[in-house]
Amino acid sequence: MWRRSRPDPAVEAAWAGFVGFAKALDEGCRALLATVPSARRPGASLEAGVAGFLAGLDAARAELPAWDHPALAGAQAATAAALDAAARAARDLPAASQGLAFEHRNERVADVLDELLPIQAAEQAVRDLRRGR
Repeated sequence: MWRRSRPDPAVEAAWAGFVGFAKALDEGCRALLATVPSARRPGASLEAGVAGFLAGLDAARAELPAWDHPALAGAQAATAAALDAAARAARDLPAASQGLAFEHRNERVADVLDELLPIQAAEQAVRDLRRGR
């Protein structure tokens, strides 16, 4: 019979910290996505969405130390850089999208969110650490 080894407390703490980070980041992303109009709603103001997104990035950045683990140092550095890039792009978004039709503005919103793509590799690194890979 296969026996599962006991989870490493440091790894489980890093996982729990990453989950808190991901929740904060998700809330910020939802604020920015709320600016995109749909058939049922016009979309939130871009300024409000950017403010909510930046607040979510700040909350996520505050959670970075919670998933500190030696094996995740590179992932955390890449994540911090992605957060910085997304924040810069978000701050520029209102001016960059001024006068654009909503389709083109939505593309600019997507460009801001694309700055967060490196965080997917960080998530995979945390998952791999947790699985013992």
